[in-house]
Amino acid sequence: MRDNLPVDVTSLVGRREEVSRVRGMLSSSRLVTLTGVGGVGKTRLALQVSRQVRRVFADGVWLGALAEVGDEDLLGLTVMQAVGLRSTVPDSTAALVEYLRDKQMLLVLDNCEHLVGGCAALAGRLLSACPKLRILATSREPLGIDGESVFVVPPLSLPEGAANLAAESVLLFAERAAAVMPGFRVTEGNQVAVAALCRHLDGLPLAIELAAVRLRALSVEQLLARQDDRYALLNRGNRTALPRHQSLRAAVDWSFELCSDAERLLWAQLSVFAGGCDLEAAQSVCAGEGLAAGEVLEAAVGLVEKSILLREEGDAGRPRYRLLETLRQYGRERLTDRGEERALRLRHRDHFLGQAEQLQLRWFGPGQAELLAGMRAEHANLRAALEFSLAEPEQRRTGLRMAGTLWLYWLVSGAQREGQHWLNRALALQPEPTAERAMGLWACSFLSIVAGEKDTSLGMLGECEEIAGLLGDPAMPAHAAYLAGFAYSMKERDLGRGVALLHEGVRLEKALGEPNPHASVARVILALVSCMGGQVEEAIATAEQCRVELEAAEEQWLRSWCLTYLGLSMWRLGDGRRATGYLRQAIRLKQPFRDLLGIGCAVEYLAWSAAQTGDPKGAARLLGVSSVLWEPVGPLGPLLGGFELLQSWHRRTAEDQIKSALGQAAYEQALDSGARLTLEEAVVYALGEQTPDRPDRASALTRREEQIVQLLAEGLSNKDIADRLVISRRTAETHVANILTKIGLTSRSQVASWVTDHQQVR
Repeated sequence: MRDNLPVDVTSLVGRREEVSRVRGMLSSSRLVTLTGVGGVGKTRLALQVSRQVRRVFADGVWLGALAEVGDEDLLGLTVMQAVGLRSTVPDSTAALVEYLRDKQMLLVLDNCEHLVGGCAALAGRLLSACPKLRILATSREPLGIDGESVFVVPPLSLPEGAANLAAESVLLFAERAAAVMPGFRVTEGNQVAVAALCRHLDGLPLAIELAAVRLRALSVEQLLARQDDRYALLNRGNRTALPRHQSLRAAVDWSFELCSDAERLLWAQLSVFAGGCDLEAAQSVCAGEGLAAGEVLEAAVGLVEKSILLREEGDAGRPRYRLLETLRQYGRERLTDRGEERALRLRHRDHFLGQAEQLQLRWFGPGQAELLAGMRAEHANLRAALEFSLAEPEQRRTGLRMAGTLWLYWLVSGAQREGQHWLNRALALQPEPTAERAMGLWACSFLSIVAGEKDTSLGMLGECEEIAGLLGDPAMPAHAAYLAGFAYSMKERDLGRGVALLHEGVRLEKALGEPNPHASVARVILALVSCMGGQVEEAIATAEQCRVELEAAEEQWLRSWCLTYLGLSMWRLGDGRRATGYLRQAIRLKQPFRDLLGIGCAVEYLAWSAAQTGDPKGAARLLGVSSVLWEPVGPLGPLLGGFELLQSWHRRTAEDQIKSALGQAAYEQALDSGARLTLEEAVVYALGEQTPDRPDRASALTRREEQIVQLLAEGLSNKDIADRLVISRRTAETHVANILTKIGLTSRSQVASWVTDHQQVR
């Protein structure tokens, strides 16, 4: 996958000139900001441009949706998640700089206005350090940094005189009207009214779309008459507002007034959700006084029919509902006017706290991938719930409880650094020795181990045990013991202490009785540390016993780690063949979770196993594959790079065995053949299901040449290619000549059909 752009629900009408101009600006400027009033279509234009230029960017086009990011400290983390980076480096911007330094990528920052200072700082730092990166931003105001090109997105073109059927605003109205009233056309009989209505709405796409929905109940002439009335009222109430702000406000006000009481209430209440919600969440949060649970669905259907609420397909076919940001802000105003915002945000927080608790209760059983997908869909809502809790002194203890309860989510979803952000913030606000603080310290210490921060983890565990002693809690000392063993095992000199603490932790966990998932977690970690400490047979027995129990419980994620450590143990015994079998099983189990950290570990151990079985070339290729997997996570991944002995094994295998067997040149060639694969191809190769060698001449092309092939296929001239890639025209001409020779063509005109026949070209 080379982008994360959403699928359009409706077509984009018009905007050809704007798309062309913005594309041209992107070819000459590394930062282009689209500005304009709400509802003018900045996001839609940015997405359309992004889709058209994505072939140009070898490393993809990635959308960072910022509308629901309320905390500027989360800006860097949000962009990291958008581009697929899961680094645990404390400075998210530094991690982004390192990851993007050599990337040919377009980053889209959407809805920057409420974080304009942070967005400006982030964009400035990224652009100065990452020469191949370009940024397309949308904001109601420019970012205001050097090198920024600003494009003010105009409204759609308006009809001149009595009517102009080719005007973009008229075309949009006609298309949206036909969607709600099949057979609707702009005719001689209604074209004057349609033209006047589009002018009254100032060509604002959102206002036009809201008006078109009303054709179910009104004629165009009636729409126009009522719009005139609403616009006049608004003018009298706020003469200082800009005309286009007035037009949009009039359209939204009018749409609100034409909703039923239940629809108005639901519109206002749904504004507390960030990133949308499913029906279950809407009913849980919004049902109550004035809106019964059974009425929520009916009101939601009504809002969807009126184009207020967007219905989108979620995971497993479960629909989700989302308000456009402009309509969400309007709903929040109405909720505040009713004096109900705090009550709704409290219900919203309680709902997602319940979801977090359900994840913890249900995780170690069947359906884990679906559980994780469901929580990932609610990531913005989890943030909103935590932000609300930590902003109110009387809710901070519950906020700490929620952040700690989410430890599994932070760990499994690859959001370890964000989990640390929320836990550290909540712990700083709640210093009292409570059960919530003990759990928060334990959870944060686990994430610190994954980040390679041994001393931080041990410090937190020490305080955690002190609080547990004060409270008489028997469970937390058990949890802290096995986690301390994990932390100590990061240093080779402390392995013995780590093994002893893990044994003690396992004993204490078993004494707590069943069911106790911590007992399984502790034993899986014990398997790894025993393997590193030389007690390989014990490691195999422990991991195998856990695997059998977890398989019986239909658990998948922790079982994948059992298989990983069984593979590592077999490698230590010298049985590379069996190690390969276990490790490939582990990768298959990890795939549904998108567990790059876990897959990266398994592929690294696969490379060691290949070297052991006499396949140094395959081992080098697998090391190249692991570099693809490690890249979004960090050098060697924290669960390898943070542990001294595993790092040592990596160096000895790569340097002493594989490289010495192949020689420097052959080693680097094999390594590069694995590193050239995409993430998806890398996983397939690790599973033994394909070779990294591409069967035709496309394999001879470098990434830059693959880009140029795509531009040639689009018909761009050498000058256009030079402008797009920011290289000299002579360099572009040289590249084109070399490419034609490599792929065996005699003219540029043959490239488009060649690309069609050779899908391997990225």
